[in-house]
Amino acid sequence: MGVNTVITQIISLFLVALVGFYGGKKNIIDENFSNGLSKLLVEITTPFLVISSFSFSYGPNMKNNVIKSFIYSFIIFALTPLLVKPLLLVIDKGKRNTLEFAMMFSNCGFMGFPVAQSVFGKEGVIYAAVFNMLFSIFVWTYGVMLFTNTKSLGGLKKCLKNPGIISSFIGLIIMIFSIKIPAVFMNTIDMVGGLTTPISMLIIGSLLSRSELKKIIKDRSLYYGSFIKLILLPEVLYFISILSGDNSTVIKTLILMQAMPAGAFTTIFAENFNKDKEYSAFIVSFSSLLSIITIPLIIKLCF
Repeated sequence: MGVNTVITQIISLFLVALVGFYGGKKNIIDENFSNGLSKLLVEITTPFLVISSFSFSYGPNMKNNVIKSFIYSFIIFALTPLLVKPLLLVIDKGKRNTLEFAMMFSNCGFMGFPVAQSVFGKEGVIYAAVFNMLFSIFVWTYGVMLFTNTKSLGGLKKCLKNPGIISSFIGLIIMIFSIKIPAVFMNTIDMVGGLTTPISMLIIGSLLSRSELKKIIKDRSLYYGSFIKLILLPEVLYFISILSGDNSTVIKTLILMQAMPAGAFTTIFAENFNKDKEYSAFIVSFSSLLSIITIPLIIKLCF
């Protein structure tokens, strides 16, 4: 797929987000409706999309690529704090942990899956699903530690019940044992999973419509943090891929996942732990807004 075609598809995704923005401004997609759509996305459509992505014929190298994506994803989550912490020393101490969380945990679900599907097709969704499995493990362990300043592994039990984790395991079983799903069920899975892309972009657009943009543009730390998240970290991964000589779809997908804006978990955790709630919402909104420009830029530069 040519780069221009990919960029056209990415722009199309954000045009859907613009429709969501309109829906939010007109109160068609209000906060309650948006929360309902988010629950539908997390618990139904995205798991169906993940299962669907594992359910087609692959070449002999696919299983090795899945293992590679596990290893690479783990390395990315393990190394990101080491890269980010020194860069955040210039930021006010009270904002550092929240900003680090936003740098580490991207919107690799709501936005990551549809973008990966647009760029790399079903194969990209598989690697994005693996990345999301590691995301869930780290967000409920290291992510909790950032907001509570305590060391705890209690979140592991919760992450294992996550629909994304469960659907990824189901997909892996389907792939490993070459299970053939009857056409009538496969069509249903494909149809429901296909709702993920439009719903996710409508949600993102509606969230942006409720952001206080005047306050956002005045905070310089948001510009600095967004530059690290949207440009620097993906470029570092790209540079590492060049040094390692790996130009595979696996590493490209993971670079794309890291190029996503700050994830909704930043706001969700801030709300749950009553810490930096307004600031966390600004990070998510501002980085999401800038990603309209930076995601096509990363694709152009790295792919």
